[in-house]
Amino acid sequence: MKDIMFDIIDATGSGDKRDPRMRDVEAEMIRSHELCLKISSRKPTDPDYKSLLEELFQREIDNSVAIVSPFYCDCGCRITIGKNVTINKGATIISPGKVVIEDNVLIGPEVKIATVDHDLYDRHNLFHFGMVTIKENAWICIGAIICPGVTIGRNAVVAAGAIVTKDVPDNVVVGGNPARIIKKINPPNKCDK
Repeated sequence: MKDIMFDIIDATGSGDKRDPRMRDVEAEMIRSHELCLKISSRKPTDPDYKSLLEELFQREIDNSVAIVSPFYCDCGCRITIGKNVTINKGATIISPGKVVIEDNVLIGPEVKIATVDHDLYDRHNLFHFGMVTIKENAWICIGAIICPGVTIGRNAVVAAGAIVTKDVPDNVVVGGNPARIIKKINPPNKCDK
């Protein structure tokens, strides 16, 4: 049943708290919150750590993925993580609008990723959703905030504390509030990996 509401969120980019189908989204939030508490109370070397993460995300994660506790997300089933991804301590992912993290991504400590926002005029009932995509080999530095609907390009670097409100192209460094391009960078040489 909860997939129906997520399908509606994906198709329309919006949701109404008064819609009875939103109860299924709320149930996923409670499930995810409970699992995040369990995960955050364990060391990454704990034998149950990876299985708890896979239960949270409702899919297998590659052995090359490192997620350092504490970690928080509110809709684990809406997060997809590639290979060789590191998510450092204190990350928060608000994910009902879906988050896709591609291979070789680095996410620094205390990074915040949001896929939902409240309506400006009916902020207690209406929500707007936008998928966040972090493309291959991107690096999100400590304390950055990624807003709903944003795509971070391949090899891009989001500077510490940046607030990203718009898409980031491939091969650039962005920083500031709101984030803007600081400089272009050369893509890494495939032979260097």
